[in-house]
Amino acid sequence: MDHSFPTTKLTLRQGIYFILHGALPALSHAIGYEKNIAPKIRFANQLITILICLAVITSAALCVMDSLLSVKNQLTQVEIIGLTFLFGIFFVEYICRLWTAPETHPHITNEDEDDRLEIERHHYRIEYFFSVLGIIDLIVIVSLIFLLVSDDASRWTSYIFIVGLFKLVRYIPGLELIVKVISNQRQMLFATVFTLGIMVFVLSTGLYLLENSAQPELFKSIPAVMWWGVVTMTTVGYGDMVPITFFGRILGAFAMLVGIAMLAMPAGIIASGFSEEIKRRQQLMAWQIISNLSLFANLDASCIADIASCLKTRIFPARTVVVKKNDFSDSIFFIADGEVEVQIRPKPKFPVVLRTGEVFGEAGLIENKRRNASIRTRRTSRFLVLELRDFHRLSENYPELKKRIEAIHLSRSA
Repeated sequence: MDHSFPTTKLTLRQGIYFILHGALPALSHAIGYEKNIAPKIRFANQLITILICLAVITSAALCVMDSLLSVKNQLTQVEIIGLTFLFGIFFVEYICRLWTAPETHPHITNEDEDDRLEIERHHYRIEYFFSVLGIIDLIVIVSLIFLLVSDDASRWTSYIFIVGLFKLVRYIPGLELIVKVISNQRQMLFATVFTLGIMVFVLSTGLYLLENSAQPELFKSIPAVMWWGVVTMTTVGYGDMVPITFFGRILGAFAMLVGIAMLAMPAGIIASGFSEEIKRRQQLMAWQIISNLSLFANLDASCIADIASCLKTRIFPARTVVVKKNDFSDSIFFIADGEVEVQIRPKPKFPVVLRTGEVFGEAGLIENKRRNASIRTRRTSRFLVLELRDFHRLSENYPELKKRIEAIHLSRSA
């Protein structure tokens, strides 16, 4: 059976953007659009991803290996060639990212006059230039230029390009999620760190007043005691500064307890941020899937949002029975990705196959009957499941949705 997809034609800038990012915002509204991209472009994306990751790891490895040498003043010929090759990779990558930056806007599709005005108005290339990853890309290039021009590997500036490891954030989804969570929770995290700083300052001042007379050589000033405050409130406890007075020890014990509580707060904030971000991404994915199913085409946003909140995602491996004949009908299945076969007896000459965007299980809910056939997956498939109680509620609120599902049932019955 042929499962080929029509190839999506891309402009040169769109093609380079996809090669660098593995995605294209202009097509992000369509689920699974990557399958329509030309195979050579998808292969180029995988190849460039591997090449850039290897370049980043190699540059970090060179930096570490160079630090192991006790005497190192000038670069060898092999190192110059290697660093020049790395510079070429990072420089071409930077220029391409700068040029394709307008493609980050989901509505930029062509290089027509309107798009050029949009680019000039929003300055997408300037946004990339001043973004965190854009600055890191530039730092890596400048540090490599400095190293190659100076030909001196002993100076600390030759190690700056180690920050290039942050470039891996683009290619490791987990790292991108961590950065996103910290960015979302930055205000609460800043408030926590700021409060911790105030506590360090206040407790250090208090301990200075209590311990200065007993240990003037250790607790000689508030800035010196703040080292004790940081070490104590982070529960590290080096032991190089220890209070010996009665009230000093009481204050020290209080600082330890407060430190434990203060350090627990960022962990809770980040954990809550992870939960919220994952939930948000799941809702966004459900919205995209729903809006691309023909059954939900042209429904208003409030209806789609309500449906998305009711649907549950289920994934079944290949050749797995999703529903069995004569089972009680308690849900409708929307095929988000994959295909299933309807097992009918007697077996028809040609198999009845349902694919992405189609629905099954509606007959039992509409007619209040048991399942009239078994459904089995032909390959790994993802479904959006609408349960019985949610179906009745949505049918009352959105009669148009019920009419569409009934129309599908009638066409199949006919």
